[in-house]
Amino acid sequence: MPDEKAVSRFYPDTYYGNDGQKFTASIEYLVGMLANRRIKFLTRGLPKQARILDVGCGRGLTLKRLADQGFDVHGLEHSQHATRGIDERVQLKIATDLPSAAYPDSHFDLIIIWHVLEHLIDPVATLREAHRILRPSGRLVVAVPNYSSFQARWTGTGWFHLDLPRHLYQFPAVGLKRLISDAGFDVNSEHHFSMRYNPFGWVQSVLNQFEGLPRNGLYELLHQTAPGVPSRFTPTQRLQFLTAYVLGMPFGLAMSVLDACLRQGATIHLVATSRSAAATVIEQLGNSL
Repeated sequence: MPDEKAVSRFYPDTYYGNDGQKFTASIEYLVGMLANRRIKFLTRGLPKQARILDVGCGRGLTLKRLADQGFDVHGLEHSQHATRGIDERVQLKIATDLPSAAYPDSHFDLIIIWHVLEHLIDPVATLREAHRILRPSGRLVVAVPNYSSFQARWTGTGWFHLDLPRHLYQFPAVGLKRLISDAGFDVNSEHHFSMRYNPFGWVQSVLNQFEGLPRNGLYELLHQTAPGVPSRFTPTQRLQFLTAYVLGMPFGLAMSVLDACLRQGATIHLVATSRSAAATVIEQLGNSL
């Protein structure tokens, strides 16, 4: 396992885009639309002015929309550069991990760990700390790539969501649920469809099967580059990637719907609540017998 210094080198400034924009304008628009859909899911049943923490908040797209609805929003990031362009209403902390942020006990109504757990050196410590700082009636939402999915198994080492070396862990669905349960939570619901991640994952993972094409080239093409930096793709490669994107996304969407129906989505997100202290102790005693 690399140490913190080594991990930081996996995230050059270009990883975060430029001036708070990570993708080309058209993709940024689509990402914004999908973020609005996610907000409805996250806030269902939340009390007004609930306190929300987004672990690994990045540029704060989710928190900005939550602030617009009147929620008390907090963000945690390990990199100041990652938060460029973040909304000024976000109460931001920069720390190497969640325990280092030292939030008070039972402080949040909702904690979001959205495609962050796989990047962390110690995901177990993060989940345990989330249990400490979440109110007894609060919710935890965790999203990760699903290593046990059809997409992961079918495309193998070409799977887009491997994202090596940044993804330090790969979580099969059963393993993730076990980790969350061991940290003191009850998993209330399991979701296998993501419009943002799963269809594109199919297209890029299939493209990664072709040796003549750069790995994750379509993603790189759609990613915003610094001004003045020339593209490394030839005109032919650009045409190939964009054609694959236009023609492949309907296939990716259809496969993602099928995956979700079979509970085999390429990414999953779980909603959990804190188990009572007594129930946690009883379960731990049972596991030790």
